[in-house]
Amino acid sequence: MTESEAPADSGKGGSGWRVGCTSVLALVVAGLAWLAYASVDSTYPDVDPEERARLLSGYSQDAYAALGIDRTVEGGSVDDDGNSAFGHNDCYPDGLFSIADPPVEGAYRLYQEWTLRKVRKAEALPGLRGVRHRLEAKGWHVTEYGKHKQIDEWNVRAERDGGYKIHVTWEPEYQRLTGFVSAPCAMDPGWPEEKRKEEAEQGYSGPYDGPALNFPPALTPARTPGER
Repeated sequence: MTESEAPADSGKGGSGWRVGCTSVLALVVAGLAWLAYASVDSTYPDVDPEERARLLSGYSQDAYAALGIDRTVEGGSVDDDGNSAFGHNDCYPDGLFSIADPPVEGAYRLYQEWTLRKVRKAEALPGLRGVRHRLEAKGWHVTEYGKHKQIDEWNVRAERDGGYKIHVTWEPEYQRLTGFVSAPCAMDPGWPEEKRKEEAEQGYSGPYDGPALNFPPALTPARTPGER
C-alpha cells in the first residue's frame, strides 16, 4: 500500500480517548467533592447556655483572683470604664466548604470578657505572672506569656482540653487590663421550642440570635486567709 492509498486518520480514536479521560476526571472531582461534603460536621453537643455561662464565670473568677488586684469588676456592658459581660459568636460547619456555608442554626460559641482600667505596670506584670502560675496549676496549657513582639502589650494565653481558651492582656498605653475566656460551639437545647413558638405565633421564625443571658456575677479579688 502506497502512502497515497493509506486511509486518512479520522481522529475518532484520539477523540474518544480524550472524552474518556474527561469523564474519568469529572468522576474523580465529583468524588472528592462528595468526600469533602461528607466530612462536614455541623453537629455540636446540646449544652444549656446557663450551665456553660457558669463554667466560664468560674474560669474568669479564678484568673481574676490570681491577679492580686484589690478591686471588683461588676457585671455590665463592657465599656471604657470596665465591667464584665457575656457574648456569643456564630458556629459554622467543619469541612472543606465550610467558609461558604451559613452558620449552624441553634448553635452558639459563648464567651465572657471583662475590662479593668487604671492598672499600672507595678500591678499588671506581677498580676499576669500570678495568672500564669494559677492556670498552669489548674491544668491549662499556657501557649503565650510575656511582652508581644510587635504590639505594645503583655499577654497570658492558655488553652485546655475541650476547646476552652483564655487570655489576659495588659496595654501600657491605656493602662488597661482585659480578660477573655471562650467555650467551644454547642447547640442551644431551647432553640427548637423557641423556633416552634415563633412560627405558631407569627407564622415564621427569624434566625437564631444566640442565648439570652443576664450579666455575669462580679469578679472579686482573692480572699485573704481568715476572711469571710
